[in-house]
Amino acid sequence: MGELRDAERTRKRIMEAARDEFAARGFAGARIESIAKRAGLSKQLLYHYFSSKAVLFEETLESKYRQHRATVQDEDGPGALFVRRFRVACQDPVWMRCLIWEAAEHKESGRIIAEKARRESIARQAGVIAEGQANGDLPADLPADLIQLAAYALAVYPFGFSQVTEMITGRSPEDPVFQAHWTTFLSELGRRLAKA
Repeated sequence: MGELRDAERTRKRIMEAARDEFAARGFAGARIESIAKRAGLSKQLLYHYFSSKAVLFEETLESKYRQHRATVQDEDGPGALFVRRFRVACQDPVWMRCLIWEAAEHKESGRIIAEKARRESIARQAGVIAEGQANGDLPADLPADLIQLAAYALAVYPFGFSQVTEMITGRSPEDPVFQAHWTTFLSELGRRLAKA
């Protein structure tokens, strides 16, 4: 039993080290040697648990996605669509960085981690938008897919382009003051959009 727990702990240390390395450098820039060093292990032991960098990357992002899905909270009101996405980004900036790296490297790799589950989540969100349009909470004359894309863009942009966010607002997207102001803005934007 102790051996099993040790294996689980070792695997967890590798995944945590990989998460940090991939978030900092992306798939192409990450090095197995660096991940092993971060985990306090030899490269050979890391390969005992994960057969390749690609396998480790996929498992790390899939794990991060599952964790991310568990943190999503429901919000009410016309601004909920925008605020919810931003709160998710605030709760997990490492996931945001991983998504940004995935996007930057997607053209070459063609890889979308946890694609099926993510497509299902996007479809559920599209259903919420369609329901909001049918109920008159969102403008029915705007394309639902573009409303959804706008919600993602408004949530992720401050983290994806933190330098621009800081130049414009004078604050980091991880600063609680910025997050409070941006959340208020998103809520008001949703309220005004609902009245349009």
